[in-house]
Amino acid sequence: MRTSRLVLTGAAVGTIVGTARADLNATHVFNPEWPPHARFHGAAGWGTVAGAQLVALWLLWRPASSAAEEDLAARTAALLSAVAWAPFFPALATPGTAVEDEPGHLPRVAGVPLNLVPAGLVPAVAAVGLLLHRHGR
Repeated sequence: MRTSRLVLTGAAVGTIVGTARADLNATHVFNPEWPPHARFHGAAGWGTVAGAQLVALWLLWRPASSAAEEDLAARTAALLSAVAWAPFFPALATPGTAVEDEPGHLPRVAGVPLNLVPAGLVPAVAAVGLLLHRHGR
């Protein structure tokens, strides 16, 4: 089994689990203070992310008919994991948004709010997985 496949699988599964833990709880989708339409968008957004990661997993684990098809599957899976987190950064520049409801509400890693850590880490892990794939590992 190729290490690259396992690394890319970790990026996809981590994205599904991490976003579910962050969004499908009482502070987000199940927050009674959120208007129903906002909760709808939160749930739909999570479903979109989870669905894309399921596609990534399918691409990684289905039999490929050629090396070119396997390469395309790995590239697409890496891209799907990275794209799931990319919107975090432009969202920071959107007026009226915040990384957290109250400053200091989220735990920090090296001074960075916890929800921004996977937004930088998962795309990096996906890139490592793709590099491993390109080097035949």
